[in-house]
Parts: sequence; structure tokens; C-alpha cells
Amino acid sequence: MQQKPALIFLALAIVGAAAWFFTQTDSQGAALQTREVAARGLAEELGRSQFGSKILVMSNPYTQRPGIAKAIAGMEQAGLAGLRAGLGTKATVGAVAFPELRPEAQDNPAALLSDVETTTPLSFLVAPDAFDKLIKQHGDCAVVVSLIGLPVELNRCEAWNASASPKFALLLPDFRGIADAPAIIKAVKSGKLLAFVLPKPGAPASDAPLAKDWKAEFEKRFVLVTAENVEQVFEKSPELF
Repeated sequence: MQQKPALIFLALAIVGAAAWFFTQTDSQGAALQTREVAARGLAEELGRSQFGSKILVMSNPYTQRPGIAKAIAGMEQAGLAGLRAGLGTKATVGAVAFPELRPEAQDNPAALLSDVETTTPLSFLVAPDAFDKLIKQHGDCAVVVSLIGLPVELNRCEAWNASASPKFALLLPDFRGIADAPAIIKAVKSGKLLAFVLPKPGAPASDAPLAKDWKAEFEKRFVLVTAENVEQVFEKSPELF
């Protein structure tokens, strides 16, 4: 078993893929705050629109392993804290679930990530049916919020392809599993993809301190995409898709 090297590699992959969060040690506090702000903005939209009273959160399964890197654990905790703060009393986190990993991702994620640059490495590491299993276990949750992206083999995800519930919301997603920008727009307009948060072009540097007004910081750093603005965001910043 090579669990420790595998976890180290995953930590480096996540930090490398989202380097703007962790450019230097002194900025980690601000980086975690930034992650929390991003999740809070997403959750507030879900609470405001009252899409469902219970939310199923897809979280990083590596955080359940002993000896996990503090950077990974901290990022996940910040995301969850932001979700809960944003939902307030309008909705609740029904469950935090940890999708099953592909067998080869258990001990050697490097084999799946060696040629990949992504904001959501777990998209390539979770089993294709992992989301479906958890969604069936938590059938009372009408909305799935993923902090780890969508399975890259999204065509094999029954919950995504079904016209009925659940609906999805995503934090800083990698859309590689979706065919193209028109397919993303269609998913949003149809209501299958309720909302997602993307980094805003020209946002403040990763080590820039955050002001106390979290909403102002969200507006400076992120773009919230919904059915109301998805076409406009694509026209203005197609590179985000």
C-alpha cells in the first residue's frame, strides 16, 4: 500500500490546480476565507430561491482518511462552513456524503491525474456510479451541492441524466464531463443545474486580504451563474465554460 505518497500527490494536485488559493503559507487564512465566501454565495442563492429544504453535499472522500493534509481538510471545512452560513434557516444540509473512489484512485491517484489540470481533481477520481449510490441513499434531498465537481464520466450518472430530481449546484466546477458550452447552458436553463460559482476574471490576487463585507468580496472574486444570467456570462467570458 502506498497511501501516504498518494495523499501527498493529491494534496499537491489540488493545491496546484487551485494555486490562487494557496500561493504562499501566509495567505492560507485568506485562502480559506475566500473558499468560504464562494460557498456562501452559492448557498445563499439556493436558500433565496427555495429549491429544496434539504441539501446533499458531495464532499472530499480523502478527508476521511487519517493523516490527510491540512490544506485539503481546511478547504473542505471552509466550503461546508460557507454552505451552512449561506443557507441560514431557509434550507439545511441534510447530509454530507463522501463518494466512493475508483479502485485505482485508492492508492495511486497519480495514474488518473498525471496529465490533468483541473479545479476539481476528484472529478477524475470518483467512481462513475458514486454519486448515484449516495443520491439514492438520501432520497429526501432535492438538491445536490458538489464541492468536488461532477464525475468526468457524467453520461454514466443516472441522477444527472434523469429529468426529475435531484437538481445540482456546483462550486468552482470543471465542466469537462459536459460536452460543450451549449450543453452547460441547456442544463442551467432546464433547471437540472440550478447554479454554479466560477472565479471572476481579474479578481483580486490570492493573497489579498478580505474585507468584512463577505458579499462585496464575493462580487469582487466570483461569478454566480444561474438561469437568469448564464447566456450573458457565456457571451462575456466564454473561457469560463
